[in-house]
Amino acid sequence: MAIKQGVKDPHNVLDNWDLSSVDPCSWKMVTCTSDGSVSALGMPGQNISGTLSPAIGNLSNLQSITLQNNEFSGPIPVKIGKLWNLQTLDLSGNKFSGELPSSLGNLKNLNLLRLNNNSLTGPVPESLSEVGGLTLVYVNLPYLFIYFCISYIINFSLKK
Repeated sequence: MAIKQGVKDPHNVLDNWDLSSVDPCSWKMVTCTSDGSVSALGMPGQNISGTLSPAIGNLSNLQSITLQNNEFSGPIPVKIGKLWNLQTLDLSGNKFSGELPSSLGNLKNLNLLRLNNNSLTGPVPESLSEVGGLTLVYVNLPYLFIYFCISYIINFSLKK
């Protein structure tokens, strides 16, 4: 429930996210594993605004976050780096601002990262070059593509 705090939902797509609903697996926009752990949050294009709560870092079994094409703003929470099972992170087409948290480098299972069309600034964290499984990176920060190509070539060469 802490994730819903600070979020404006004009189309009430999160209307069944309430405290009386004990099972989050019954909530809209939530996918769960067979053991009842939340594995995905998918809310693309729902006109949701507000900030992304640091409490998202408590959903330790998350494998996918797809919140693209909304109106989320503020910084990307540092605690998102605690989601070690995360494979897909798509926050593109929002209004996130500030620097990319270096904790994104902790996401060793990440293979898709889309952060384009936000208001992100600053350098690309060097820790992201250590995420070896990234197959798609789309972030419109200066020199990102060159940085990842060089980092990948250097890291690949060193591992051989």
